[in-house]
Amino acid sequence: MSAPTFAGRTAARGIRWSLGAVVAKQGFQVLCAVVLARILGPSSYGVISAATVYIMFMSLLLDQGLSAALIQRESVARRTAGAAAGLNLLMAVALAGLTVAAAPHLAAFFRAAALEPVLLLLAAALPLKALSIVPRAMLSRELHFRGIGAADIAAAAAGAAAGISAALLGAGYFAIVPQILAADLLTAAILLGAARGPVPNLRLSEVRPLLAFSASVFATNWLAYFSRNMDNILVGRVLGVAALSFYSMAYRIMVIPVQLIGQTVNRVMFPAISRSAGDRSVVAGHLATTTRLLAMAVIPMMALVACTAHDLVLLVLGEAWLPAAPLMAVLAIGGARETVFYITPPLMKGLGRAGLNLRYELLAFALQVGGIVAGLQFGLLGVAVGLVAAGFLLTPVLLGIQKRLCGISVRTQLGNIWPPLHASLWAGGAYLGLLAVPAAPPAGAARLALGGAVFLLVLAAVLFLAHRRRLIEFLSLAQPLGSRRAQARSGRHVQTGADTTATPSHEPSNPAGAPAPANSDAPESNRAARSHS
Repeated sequence: MSAPTFAGRTAARGIRWSLGAVVAKQGFQVLCAVVLARILGPSSYGVISAATVYIMFMSLLLDQGLSAALIQRESVARRTAGAAAGLNLLMAVALAGLTVAAAPHLAAFFRAAALEPVLLLLAAALPLKALSIVPRAMLSRELHFRGIGAADIAAAAAGAAAGISAALLGAGYFAIVPQILAADLLTAAILLGAARGPVPNLRLSEVRPLLAFSASVFATNWLAYFSRNMDNILVGRVLGVAALSFYSMAYRIMVIPVQLIGQTVNRVMFPAISRSAGDRSVVAGHLATTTRLLAMAVIPMMALVACTAHDLVLLVLGEAWLPAAPLMAVLAIGGARETVFYITPPLMKGLGRAGLNLRYELLAFALQVGGIVAGLQFGLLGVAVGLVAAGFLLTPVLLGIQKRLCGISVRTQLGNIWPPLHASLWAGGAYLGLLAVPAAPPAGAARLALGGAVFLLVLAAVLFLAHRRRLIEFLSLAQPLGSRRAQARSGRHVQTGADTTATPSHEPSNPAGAPAPANSDAPESNRAARSHS
């Protein structure tokens, strides 16, 4: 079974469905998290935060990198996909047994006895979670994002409804159990129906050709999990689950754009790059267009979150959660950087460079864990600063990887980030200046509304006056995602983005490595791009 190409209306439709699904899924999950946080308070919500670390780890172990191998291969037999599904189910049963044995020890590690019964109940969801892995991969490789989107939206809505209902009925931190069970059951049912299987089998020899690639991806994902969750693990262990609740709530804000926009990019661009791996110019075009969209969409949004963190927490979560506000401000900056660079892992995997991806994750793991451990000495805010600082130290490495794989210079890559960064700096300064005005409203909804309006007005003015060409380009690239009519008009322009990619000879003449200046939107300065997290 070979996979279709990613171009034109297929590309626009895939991006629209994937983006819509992730927006809805994250919206329902954030709604559920906020409601549970307000009902339960920081202490009880800390148990849910610790359980979430477990859920993410089990999801990683269930897959073993096989779904990425199924997507990356040029053709996949149906029986091979069924064998991968069978292996996932065997792994789910084994992990459920391991959870039963490990639950008391995990509860002791986090010094939260209430965690043990929650983990025992969540173990029952592992086979349901395993059932959806291969159908999702097969739909993704065939670019059938509609089925994936329908499953994710319905499951997130059902899970949020189940979790909130349980909390309102007095379930406490056990509310996470019906939330996960409802979501996993509906996801498996819809994806199996959309992909028409495959039926799991035990012909495990069929999986052997996938193992070399999947093992490297699995090792990479393993390192990525620990590098991105070591802060939660150490905070829960050293500072307690109450502190973990503040940190995890702030961290959730950081990962919203990563999950909302970054996951959309990963879902769509990994199969797209895999199908285009033989044409470097097409891959560079995908990279250029995606980076511009990511930078323009994410950097202003997270700058606004960083500025409004105190008012947001007070308005949405209440005074009990105010210790999360400074963490949110710091992590929002890290979230912007991470999302803009989120395309680098699918770039490496799509080009079959899983070994390079693994080496990068080894470096990322070392730097991020080092930053977290160093910051832990200074409490929660120190952990947040250490994590974000480590991420910025990784940025030159990611720029170098993109240059190596696509031939795009670092100067050109930085030029793709500069317009929204420049405008966001001015807008953030205007917001903070408003707070210094004696007549400014007190903390709360009024100041949030006024400050947000000032931020957006200054942002739009700077983009229009200094980066008009980039703003117009962004609006034209985003237009096909907005409606079916726009998609039909613009489908031919969403094919690869190669038309926006410049060769190194067309780069602007500012010093090497420096961001493009404010007037760099001149016609001669077309660019290509970069990314990851």
